[in-house]
This record gives sequence, structure tokens and C-alpha cells, in this order.
Amino acid sequence: MDLRGVRSPASPAGGHSTEPSTGPGTHRPETIGGAKVPPPRPFLPGLQLQPMVHVGDMATAVAFYEKLGGEINHGDRNGDWVLMQVGTAQIGLVTRPPDAARGASTVELNFSATMPLDRLERWLRDHGVKIVEVARDLDLGTQLHVETPDGMPIRIHQVESDLMV
Repeated sequence: MDLRGVRSPASPAGGHSTEPSTGPGTHRPETIGGAKVPPPRPFLPGLQLQPMVHVGDMATAVAFYEKLGGEINHGDRNGDWVLMQVGTAQIGLVTRPPDAARGASTVELNFSATMPLDRLERWLRDHGVKIVEVARDLDLGTQLHVETPDGMPIRIHQVESDLMV
């Protein structure tokens, strides 16, 4: 949300604070309704966290998350992969076991990209992130595999429309 030009109740008619600045070229956060609003951030890749949970029985797992208020967004309770909305989060459920050889465990960090993966891959490389692999997953389409500095795998995908149920 762009808050430039929005005045806080305590600011003068011009919308600028009468308090002294902290130095030349510095930008102080604006105050809106008592809350400090940080200055706009530079462009960052749009990523949304979607944990992937490996489950033994899809129908049982779906029923459990439905008891928590979850709803199926994509997939089928009798299938191998489901994307569920649980509160404000989305979680993926998958019946295949985690790939321990790649450092995966029963819960993985997956991100859904809000930009084309080729563009995101270039941005990540330009910012010093090593792309371990660009892989094609049967359920999630093309994925970028990266690792945290501690070696934990992270997968970034963009679900392809022809893979959505």
C-alpha cells in the first residue's frame, strides 16, 4: 500500500512532520494512526510460503485438516497431492515419502512464486543465491531448488495450470 500523501492525525496540513530529520538524506518512517510505517522497500521477489507435509494416508490427513477448518483448493482426497487452505495459510499434502538423500524431511519449505520462474531464477542468481537444481515435479511443475546456508532444501514452484485439478 502506498501511503505517501496520507497524513497522520498529528501531522500538519502539509502531511509532513514538524519534528527534525535525523540527518541529510535520511527517511523517517511516517506515522499513521499511531503506528510507524516503514519506507517503501526495494523490489523483492513475491514468494508465498506453502509447507509441504508428507502423509501416510491422504483421506485421513485431509479429514484431520478439515477438522481444523481446512478446505481443499486443488487435488483430491483420494489422490497423491492436495493443496489445502487452513486459516490464512496454504499447505500441501503429498503421499510420497520425503527424499532423505536431498535433505528433505516430513515437512518441507516450499514457496509458490508470484512471478515467472525464469525471471525469479535470474533475480536469485543476481543476488548470490545458488540454484541447486531446476527440476520438473509431477505434482508441482517446474521447481527451483535452493538451499539455506545450513543446507536445508527449499523449493520454489509455480503450479502450472494444466497440472491443477
